Amino acid sequence: MILVFSCSAFCATTQEVKQNIIRQSKAMGVDPAIMLSIAKAESGFRQEAKAGNNIGVFQLSTHIAKTMGINPYDLDDNIKGGIVYYKNMYNKFGSMELAVAAYNTGAGAITRNGNTVPSYARPFVNRIMNNYKSFKQTGL
Repeated sequence: MILVFSCSAFCATTQEVKQNIIRQSKAMGVDPAIMLSIAKAESGFRQEAKAGNNIGVFQLSTHIAKTMGINPYDLDDNIKGGIVYYKNMYNKFGSMELAVAAYNTGAGAITRNGNTVPSYARPFVNRIMNNYKSFKQTGL
């Protein structure tokens, strides 16, 4: 269940969030379509989304955000953190599907599962990959 926290002064529109994701993804050398797909699944592009200790557009955990030295409540930081985290998982596992699964379950779960997608993560990975194909077909 995703809860929504109040925006203090300003909540970005979905289009503004998407543009920010595209801009930051390109700047960091990551395919914007995969990042849009993750953000869509994680929060529906809502910076005010919160589920447990997961916050913002990319539903970053407070632990991950703290380790990265970012503020997960800040839109730019949240997007940067999500992209960096995905990119780290991609660099570690060398596959988009494994990176998406690791984004969802943590790198340890992928390693423990013999560098394959655990069955419980498959629905999330399938949803992301379907979104990805759709974003690629429509040209973002």
